[in-house]
Amino acid sequence: MYQESGNSITSDLIEYGSDFAAGLAGGCAGLTFGHPFDTIKVRQQTMGDKCGTILNCLKRSLELEGPKGLFKGMAFPLVSVGFLNSIFFGVYGNALKFIDNGDKEPSYSSIFMSGAFAGAIQAVPASTIELVKVKLQGQIGRNEFKGPFDCLRRIYKNHGIRGCFRGLTPTILRDMPGFGVYIASYQAMCDFATPEGHHQPSVRAMLLSGGLGGVFSWIVNIPIDIVKSRLQADNLSNPKYKSSWDCVQQSYRNNGWRVFWRGLPVSCLRAFPVNSVTFVVYSQTLAYIQRTNGQRQTV
Repeated sequence: MYQESGNSITSDLIEYGSDFAAGLAGGCAGLTFGHPFDTIKVRQQTMGDKCGTILNCLKRSLELEGPKGLFKGMAFPLVSVGFLNSIFFGVYGNALKFIDNGDKEPSYSSIFMSGAFAGAIQAVPASTIELVKVKLQGQIGRNEFKGPFDCLRRIYKNHGIRGCFRGLTPTILRDMPGFGVYIASYQAMCDFATPEGHHQPSVRAMLLSGGLGGVFSWIVNIPIDIVKSRLQADNLSNPKYKSSWDCVQQSYRNNGWRVFWRGLPVSCLRAFPVNSVTFVVYSQTLAYIQRTNGQRQTV
């Protein structure tokens, strides 16, 4: 009896933990491809005309800092992105099981709601991680902070816990619809690309669906991402923006509506390969864990 109970607990832990483990693997793989694109995006969004087009921003960054400048702020995300993806995919997978009881094909609305809920949960730690990343990426030709942990330490020392969560509200508002669209569009395209009679999409279908899912997600959330990045790049001691709404008003007043789409091309350019790799590694890792432990395959 005790052994059966122990085996049941172990099986449950593996079942609920498999999405977290697969998300960790997928997140780390995707980040490897995307950080230089993310650096260009952040600099375009926060520095305006000083940075210019994608090519001008890339050229200026390389002239001042060399290739290593494009990887500024990567150490912290490399450690944390696996953690964030683990939270997202773990919460998403388990929320979906809860909504649909794990006994039927989930609807797209269930997939969207589970993705939006998971996006909101992971947005809480993501806001602090992205704050540090944005601060480090904004240092062109200067090094105010020695590294990510020095940056976080100084923010906490000077501005307390509230300063460490600068940009939390727009991060949540960005990630709820963004991740809902992300996961629902991925699943819809996988279903469309999977021939009738086949239960699982091919790797090629997952690559294409993951890439396009990432692009669609950024098209939805780029305006609020602009607000988030500007709030986080702002001087915390003497802030230019009083709130998210004040940032929206000032940005529109000074730059017009086009400012809210700044950085979209480079975001999409980054999103396709990053999310292609992320979804394939996540799906293959999850399928392997489920096969190994005799679970019903969900991807």
